[in-house]
Amino acid sequence: MCIRDSLIIISDPARAAKHLDVIPYSNGYPSGAHENLNIHGKDAETFNCTSTEGGKSVFIAEYGDSKIQYVTNKKSSVTELTVLDPCAEVFSEDGSPAKVQIPHEAEGYYVLARVRAKPQNGSNAGDPSSIIMSPNLVKEACNDTDPANPDFPDYTECSDDLLLTLGLIVGDNVYEATDVGFVRFDSSETTKGKGRAKATDITSLFTFTGWVFDSTLDTSGPDGIPDGVIDIYDVPSDMDEDLDIDQDDFELWLFQQEADGLATYYENEWILNIADLVVTEQDLSNHGVKLLKVRMYPVATTEFVQ
Repeated sequence: MCIRDSLIIISDPARAAKHLDVIPYSNGYPSGAHENLNIHGKDAETFNCTSTEGGKSVFIAEYGDSKIQYVTNKKSSVTELTVLDPCAEVFSEDGSPAKVQIPHEAEGYYVLARVRAKPQNGSNAGDPSSIIMSPNLVKEACNDTDPANPDFPDYTECSDDLLLTLGLIVGDNVYEATDVGFVRFDSSETTKGKGRAKATDITSLFTFTGWVFDSTLDTSGPDGIPDGVIDIYDVPSDMDEDLDIDQDDFELWLFQQEADGLATYYENEWILNIADLVVTEQDLSNHGVKLLKVRMYPVATTEFVQ
């Protein structure tokens, strides 16, 4: 791992802001071009999932917990959402999550989803069905720092090659959900006269509020050696000259690093845009949902209509 040039990422709930309010619209979806992802709930005992790249569908457990990873490479030539591995870990031979590549959009996407099917057969037929989606967490983040490396646009994970800048992910809470949190989609919540639920805005599950640092700023921990965490132990001096180094000095130091170009603060940023290559992971807890349709609309070109 190239510690010298790596990134350190932490969340900052104190500076988090509410996600942009969605303008009301008639059918739950805005107008315009979008990417589609179909999340299918399948019987873990009987479904045979083939890990073949391509398409717009992933397969998770119909009952129980599953994971989906999302990846964006800013330098990739990918222009549409592509499933890299459709099989969640319950169906995977190596226990790896399903994986989806999302094309880079400078302003990110609005993300909406709704349940489109429920149990119809067997002992669970007719039962209420629901699925809970949790916020994305950053699993990997790296930058392309070697102009001579022609392969970076093809990467869908961060390499151990020392010519790359690898992301140091600090702690579990690198993501701050400011609006939705955990979302339960329930098949019993229907639109009057339509018999199906409206789309729900889940964009904040895909946004990030926090700091990204050059890892050269990680100079020490409580024991005097770099520890992969940016905190008051990394502040080199008494910034406010009050004879101790405390949280006030840490705040002053943060903004100095931002001014020097060694730290960047993001507020409700599309989470897959915080580095050249980012991989996130989302937990889903499913109780009988057969199909969850997810749509991603580019912010730059999407129009909300009444």
